[in-house]
Amino acid sequence: MTKQYAMRIVVMVMMALCGTAAWAADGGGAITQKTDSIKQLEKWEVVFNWVGEHLDSLADSYLAKSGNILDPDIVREELKSIGYNGLNVTDYILGSRQIDSLVLIKLLDRAEAENNKTIFFMMGSTGAGKSTALRNNPDLKQMVNSVGLVYDGAFINIPSFETRLKMVQDRGFKASIIFVHNDAETGFTNTINRMIKTNRSMSLYYYAYSYPRFHGRIAYLLREHPDVDLYCLDNSHNKGGERVSHDEALTWDYTISKRLMSRLYKIKNRFKKLGLLTPEQIEALEAK
Repeated sequence: MTKQYAMRIVVMVMMALCGTAAWAADGGGAITQKTDSIKQLEKWEVVFNWVGEHLDSLADSYLAKSGNILDPDIVREELKSIGYNGLNVTDYILGSRQIDSLVLIKLLDRAEAENNKTIFFMMGSTGAGKSTALRNNPDLKQMVNSVGLVYDGAFINIPSFETRLKMVQDRGFKASIIFVHNDAETGFTNTINRMIKTNRSMSLYYYAYSYPRFHGRIAYLLREHPDVDLYCLDNSHNKGGERVSHDEALTWDYTISKRLMSRLYKIKNRFKKLGLLTPEQIEALEAK
């Protein structure tokens, strides 16, 4: 089965699901929703197929400047030539994941050839400071320089992490996890500041959805993967990412209460009033 044919099947199934959901709604909004869903799926298919045709060159372009780090957000920048601009992640996410997969395989091959079958998985909420810690934390930089490769992903969803962990362990790699924590207000502020600098966006709606996905994550990792070394870094209020014990990390709270949600809204509105965001960035920040 070709990648194009597989994608066609995925698109057809998703169109059916989206169409069913849309027609379950009332009034003319159902028609609009179905039309928008079809347009979105068509964009995914176009990007997916284009990436498939240029996959090797895209992966090699990223590898030429990445060192031993796989960062899916940076990988996605390889698609700027076909319209990716940081604010339209949804249109390019499926295509960029093809590149992620090939880059991971090539980095594993490179590490294996260098007889360094070790990998660090970075993990933590968006805006926690994972990539910043990789660049600026001296102890972490020393650890990273000693391993075969680093997967710098948020891993909001556990199945995504489990799939990649199994893949590297099946190849005989020793895996470790570096979990970076930040409080929700600082993390959300970081995402907006990053959007101002790089145009890479995340809406308040999605941030409020994804942050609680890390509730109980430390306990899960300790319970399900006792053989995987877990390093916990507390970067609350951007204090630099100091290493803490597992017991302390187990107390990290990822609840988004009504009061906290109100404070996140105030952060968003403060940036709007400062006039630092473009209209397009504001739209992305307020998207649902």
